[in-house]
Amino acid sequence: MSARGSGPSPARTSLGDEFIRALLTERAPEYAHLPFGRRYGDMEEHESVRLGDEFIVEFPREPRIPSWDPAAMQHLAEASRDWDFKVRVPERICEPALGYRYRFEIARWFDSSTAIRSPLATEAARDLGRALAQIHAAPTPGAPIHDATGAPLPWRSAMTFERLERARGLRSPEGREVDDPAVRDAWESAVAAGTPLARTWITGSMDPRLVMASHGRFAGLVYWREYSVGDPVNDLGVATLLFGPRGTDLLLEGYGKDSEDLRLQMRAVGIKRSLLYIQSSNPAISRLGWTRLGDLGALTEGQPDAVAT
Repeated sequence: MSARGSGPSPARTSLGDEFIRALLTERAPEYAHLPFGRRYGDMEEHESVRLGDEFIVEFPREPRIPSWDPAAMQHLAEASRDWDFKVRVPERICEPALGYRYRFEIARWFDSSTAIRSPLATEAARDLGRALAQIHAAPTPGAPIHDATGAPLPWRSAMTFERLERARGLRSPEGREVDDPAVRDAWESAVAAGTPLARTWITGSMDPRLVMASHGRFAGLVYWREYSVGDPVNDLGVATLLFGPRGTDLLLEGYGKDSEDLRLQMRAVGIKRSLLYIQSSNPAISRLGWTRLGDLGALTEGQPDAVAT
């Protein structure tokens, strides 16, 4: 398994224009003549650069398993034709070159905002739930397994408690701290719940910087690097962080499945991801993490000697 989410992200680096042009010339020469536009670098995992008016190129900064797996991309191209929501599928997946270590993606520009910049209305949770129900189809032969969520929930306990340890001493803007016993109880209850949903195809990431929004409505999905087979509860649990408490009911209404065990596991996954968010250097992501930990009952009043963040 990779070290994803095991601690604060390393210092971000950006590729220079000349090197990007050289990569495109080497791997996608038909795009190499296009002028560069705005850069988008608010994701720790990758940066993106506009190519002309119609395209965008995405360069990872960190390893992922899978990473635009060819079998997954073929399945995505076929499956997404029947989905009733907007999807940006890759136009070209380029192999590493010139010392750059990762595959990179060229796709058509998606004219919308992200949910972190243009928050989704609570009612949008229903549409997002319907979208996830379509994505979460039964695995097909040869499908790649997601390295972080392909394993059962108990196998993810070590990463959860490592994030909890790293959060020790952090303090929200309101002076609250992570409630260690509450987090452990939520996780242990989720593990005891068993397996409410079988493994399916999953997005692999429902980060609010990757979910598209327009005037409060769900506008579509653009990130498929980690599309693979894994635990659908992970997509659902992280998706709940896009909404306030009422969003869970609407998300599951749209999804078409609901149970007490499923909700227990979604809550635990939401807490786990929020522990990562509060350690982000992105103020909007950190604020979201603290807010959702409060919503999920995982905060307590800070001690007088706590270190403010």
